[in-house]
Amino acid sequence: MANFLRIALWNANGIIHHKEELQVFLKDPLIDIMLISENHLTDKSYLKIPGNKIYHTNYSDNTAHAVTAILIKSTINHHQLHKYEKDYLQATSIRVKTLPYEITVSAVYCPPRHHNVKKEDFVEFLQTLGPKFIAGGDFNSKHILWGSRLTTTKVRELAKAIHENNYSPLSTGTPTYWPTDPGKVPDLLDFFITGGIS
Repeated sequence: MANFLRIALWNANGIIHHKEELQVFLKDPLIDIMLISENHLTDKSYLKIPGNKIYHTNYSDNTAHAVTAILIKSTINHHQLHKYEKDYLQATSIRVKTLPYEITVSAVYCPPRHHNVKKEDFVEFLQTLGPKFIAGGDFNSKHILWGSRLTTTKVRELAKAIHENNYSPLSTGTPTYWPTDPGKVPDLLDFFITGGIS
């Protein structure tokens, strides 16, 4: 059982094209678990990273859209949980045995086009993760609470779900998204939400 976990989050924008980059990153800082959003994998995609297991959630029509994946070291005691596949949120989750308790780790992707997501929708998902969890990914949600430049309507619902359930947002506070349009400003869209852990 693990005493601690080193978890990284990466918005890959197509993981197959960045496989070598990913392998180098996993070796250097000795990451235990890598949460990946926008992996663009399908049922026909094949990805193998030596010493790691991979779990991924595909888009409902099995086309190479965004969605999520988790890479975890094969030596860590864990098992995969049910995939969460809604039109407004997709997630790949695992439960890891750590000392002194088990923790759920989840890679999350919220498509940007869904703006009518309610607090209850986010709570429904987060409650599937159990009492102790860390969920990270591209929530496509901006809020000053986790370091974004501004607050959008959709994210107010996510912020309410976090606040009312005593969850915590966790981020670097620096941009994770750099638009190709030079007229747009970089911002923070990728972050973690934790529940039941400090």
